[in-house]
Amino acid sequence: MERLARRTTPVIVLVLIALSQTQAAARAAGSSASNAECPVILAAPVAVAPNQPAVQPGSTVGIINGLCDVKLQIVGCLFTPTTITIACDGNGDGVAELTIPLKDVTIVNRLLVEAIIPALAPQLPGTAFPLACCGGIANITLSRTVGAGDDNAFGPFTESQTCPIDLGIRAPVVISATPSGGDCAIGQNVIIPGSCFLLAGGKPNVTSVFAVEQNNPGNVIQSNHFVILNTNVIDAFFEFGAANAGKTFLIFASGPNGTSRNLTALPPQAPQGCPLGNEQGVKVTFTCKGQFDPTPNDTPPPPTPSVMNCRVDRSSTGTITLRIDGFNFREGQRVTIGGVTPKKLKFKNAQDGNPPFVFTIQAKGKVCKGLPGPIVIFDPFSGLATQFNCRAECSN
Repeated sequence: MERLARRTTPVIVLVLIALSQTQAAARAAGSSASNAECPVILAAPVAVAPNQPAVQPGSTVGIINGLCDVKLQIVGCLFTPTTITIACDGNGDGVAELTIPLKDVTIVNRLLVEAIIPALAPQLPGTAFPLACCGGIANITLSRTVGAGDDNAFGPFTESQTCPIDLGIRAPVVISATPSGGDCAIGQNVIIPGSCFLLAGGKPNVTSVFAVEQNNPGNVIQSNHFVILNTNVIDAFFEFGAANAGKTFLIFASGPNGTSRNLTALPPQAPQGCPLGNEQGVKVTFTCKGQFDPTPNDTPPPPTPSVMNCRVDRSSTGTITLRIDGFNFREGQRVTIGGVTPKKLKFKNAQDGNPPFVFTIQAKGKVCKGLPGPIVIFDPFSGLATQFNCRAECSN
């Protein structure tokens, strides 16, 4: 036995030396990366809206629908990270381009780290995930950068560890309804903006659109007919009926992965202060004109531009374009990105039945100088403006 120990000890020493030399070489090269497994679990229960799949204990599937902040634990870290991010595929092309930074990174012990995916206030105070992220398998990356110093003989280096995380598939997201009211004695055509109405490959994520009376959940009006125009817009036709005059209805879209959020009360285990309504903290409603309501003579307020998401595209020739997706964009609007005015704007993808508005702005020239940063869109025709915090970055 003693002879065996004498033989084994030098082998262990040699292995440790080899590992040390490998790490040293990586540090000398300035960076090191690993795809070693690092299981991700929940540090606390995650609440979701009614009629959305519950997040099961020991799983992250479904956290894409979580209300407000989501707290995670990462097991098996190879080092003590200082930053953690999640990268999500926002356009279904299989490439993760939406980066979500986590906050409050806490080292519990050398193998366990806690961090929070924060709610995206002020634009989306009810969710930790951009609306363009419809879930699926994402990447969570842990990293730290060590600077040069007296106790670091290898110079500055960066370590990173990337692991997969299953977010689950997002339920449809409903942002608003246009118009928001009308004479229910006649049929009403309602445009419903939102996200995740289509899944990767074009498969529908919405199979029904319906309205529920706000003060009487038993009164449900199904859309007679609806069309998914694209992943961000549904055109639905309702026949509420004259008997519903004066009533207000909550608007929902539902499909194989759950029903859109439109909260009138917080479910159990929801974080305190989490807003009611949808992910923006807005109740999406349609109000039937009362039987004796006077016909309004004033002109309805002009539509406000609204940004849903942004991303950086690079052409084969290297030209960089910032794509801004949303609603109520039109020629003549002014755009700044991080305080910088782009050289050129293109307004594309017309909103059906709502000229002259479009769904997309393409900005070129000087966009990288303002990223990441706030996008501000001002409509000189109405005097209305909107702001959206764009997290996209121009890669080198």
